[in-house]
Amino acid sequence: MKIRKRYILLIILSILPFYKIIHFDDYCINDVDYLLIAFLSIIVLVTFLAILFYNLYLISIHRELFNYRPLLIFVVFAIALYFGINYPDYKPFKSLDYKFSHKKNSKYAANIILYNDNSFIIKTKITTESCTQNGNYIFKNDSLFLKLKHPLKNSEIFDSVYFFNKNQQKLIPKSQKLPVFRSN
Repeated sequence: MKIRKRYILLIILSILPFYKIIHFDDYCINDVDYLLIAFLSIIVLVTFLAILFYNLYLISIHRELFNYRPLLIFVVFAIALYFGINYPDYKPFKSLDYKFSHKKNSKYAANIILYNDNSFIIKTKITTESCTQNGNYIFKNDSLFLKLKHPLKNSEIFDSVYFFNKNQQKLIPKSQKLPVFRSN
């Protein structure tokens, strides 16, 4: 089974958009990043079509049989791209314990998502930009202690200590100036 250079090129080009989609640490993504992903995806599509038509040409002159490899590479790329964009915070090996949110207006929203392995993510969405921070949490009595991997300086939204009201399912920050998060 000989892998041709054009298939290796298609695989490499198919991997490029995922450096903006797959994140292992804190990150922010905005419209410019989505435009870059779209541009790289168009390059993959054009390369796929060029390879496909070249293979069809070789089939028509009886030099080659139908080759499924470029089609398989493109289908895997399209499915991975779809799931990467539509489910950016999907954690396959974690289950959700609590999800708290605060929505100031239609352009601003903040979420605290707690997982069963004592990890959490903080998501903020401001008009065209979405940011995610990771960390660990501890419940002591009725208090929730959040420890971010990269602490925020002068946060106007999040506190590191919250009182957890189980009856009303809400997080009340230690600082009175910060917003209250309610369970979804």
